[in-house]
Amino acid sequence: MTDGTEINQSQVDDPSVDPSGPEDPTGPEDPTPRRRRWPAGAVIAVVVGAVFVVLGAVYLVDLLRTGGTIERNTTIAGVEVGGLTPAEAEQQVSAVLAQGPWVEPLTVTAPNGPVTLVPTDAGLGYDVAATVAAAGERSASPWSRLTSFFSSHEVAPVAAVDETALTDWATRTEATLDTPPVEGAITLAGAQVQVTEPRTGVTLDVPATVGTVRTAWLAGSDAFHQVELPMQVVPVRASVARTQEAAATLTAMLSTPLTVTGEGTSWSRSPEEIAAAVTVGPDAGDGWTVALDALAVRQPLTAPIEATQAAPQNAGVALVNGAPQVTPSQDGRTVDWATTDQAIQAALTGPAPTHTAAVAYQVTAPALTTAQVQAWGIKEPIGEFTTGGFAGDSGVNIRVVAERVNGALVAPGATFSLNEFTGPRTSAEGYVSAAVIQDGALSRAVGGGISQFATTLYNAAYFAGMGDVTHTPHSFYISRYPAGREATVYDGVIDLAFSNDYDTGVLIQTEWTSSSITVRLWGTKHVEVESISSDRFDYTAAPRIVIPYGQSCSPSSGSQGFSVVNTRIIRDLAGTELRREDFTTQYNGQQNVVCSPPPTPAPTPTPTPTPTPEGTPATPGATEPAAPADAATPTG
Repeated sequence: MTDGTEINQSQVDDPSVDPSGPEDPTGPEDPTPRRRRWPAGAVIAVVVGAVFVVLGAVYLVDLLRTGGTIERNTTIAGVEVGGLTPAEAEQQVSAVLAQGPWVEPLTVTAPNGPVTLVPTDAGLGYDVAATVAAAGERSASPWSRLTSFFSSHEVAPVAAVDETALTDWATRTEATLDTPPVEGAITLAGAQVQVTEPRTGVTLDVPATVGTVRTAWLAGSDAFHQVELPMQVVPVRASVARTQEAAATLTAMLSTPLTVTGEGTSWSRSPEEIAAAVTVGPDAGDGWTVALDALAVRQPLTAPIEATQAAPQNAGVALVNGAPQVTPSQDGRTVDWATTDQAIQAALTGPAPTHTAAVAYQVTAPALTTAQVQAWGIKEPIGEFTTGGFAGDSGVNIRVVAERVNGALVAPGATFSLNEFTGPRTSAEGYVSAAVIQDGALSRAVGGGISQFATTLYNAAYFAGMGDVTHTPHSFYISRYPAGREATVYDGVIDLAFSNDYDTGVLIQTEWTSSSITVRLWGTKHVEVESISSDRFDYTAAPRIVIPYGQSCSPSSGSQGFSVVNTRIIRDLAGTELRREDFTTQYNGQQNVVCSPPPTPAPTPTPTPTPTPEGTPATPGATEPAAPADAATPTG
């Protein structure tokens, strides 16, 4: 076409289109009539409408045919459920989920190894109804129905958990996974240390396990395979380190015997004996207390250790070549048990036990030191007296008491008591039975005769110018003693005591022989003493006592009683009288003991003959009994 008009092929083919084109308004009018053509837009609208009519018809048919079913091309667990009703789908899905990989055992991990979990045993499964519901029914949307022809839809099974069954499974699993704790222990078998090391336990945390498994199951199998069961540590009280430390301490303690030394002597305690005094127990933390009873370890050694103690020795005065010489004092020692027990404790329980402990001693000072006695000025005799004429048994007792008193010291201002110094005078101390005066008469008792020593000591103190604290004369006069200047003693009842009233000390020296006793006092002479006795006066007759025949009796003629006054005059060394003391003594008469003779026997009666009747002949062969020579002849 040369005029440039372009004709669409569709227009050529369309009979409604006039191929000649529009009339040229400038050209001549064509008288020939032409056919009317449709507009292109109308044709398109008709075509589209026809398509929609067809599609609508198809939609209506599909809607009526598939209503109430699951969308096509929908699968659950590999099962095609599209086009099925929910009930049909549930039936098929249930069958599939009850077998195969859906119920195969699963493996979870635990600290002490893998654990197999069978889902059905643990209450793990699927909610089929919820799963099918998740797939949903076919949509009424035309577009959804249209696209369902060209797409597919996979619905994952909805996981379900039976809490009770899962908890039961976790509880059963706990029993297989739990490892009980082992508490540490330390015991002794003799001296052997036996140790059980502590070990923590583990236990399954059941509530946490239920939560972990539930979460993993609901999250899907991929998450489930990464599950690690939660375990809890079950602690123990003691730690391994502290248990080993205590065991090492015990082992070191009991490795060798204990040696205790003191004053050149040693004693030993075996490991077994030490172990018997050890107790082991838990402390307040994670360790142990190892307690040693040092007293129990030491107790069997107490007596031999005490034997090493020494009493302090007082200074004294001894006569050497007839002259007084001070003997030095000596400190004593006593065991310091508290310190000794601490040493035993340290020797066994220290970081590096030495197993050697030394006995600790305390120094005990003497009551009388060398310096004190040296200052006392004991240098010369200041009083002396001798008596004799005692019996042999009395002499034994006099010797015993003299040996006991010899060397006694009387400090300045102190008092000497004979009874206190000697203590009870019994046979255990070597005293024997000898004469005593009891109830005014001679008798016998253990320790008899001591009064002669008392009299001798009294006179020595008298002439040394000692103070008269107490003295008691005999109840009746004994001729071998100075009248009015003698003393008797009796255990616990009658004592002899004198005081040293000077600022210098006194040493008592005794000299015994089988016939005499001498007491000499040494010190510093301060005074001169004169003794004056009065004439005897106030005589009394000897009391007479008659002892019945048959009783023990020692006859005595007795003696008169009397009174006498003794005067002691004390002068200083320049001759000036310092004081004058009068001692009045009243002696009872010594009993006149009369022993009754045996009684005179009663005269024997003369028997009287029995008369015979006159003229009666005597029995043949009978004779008259002979009358005694002093018997009177009976008369008629």
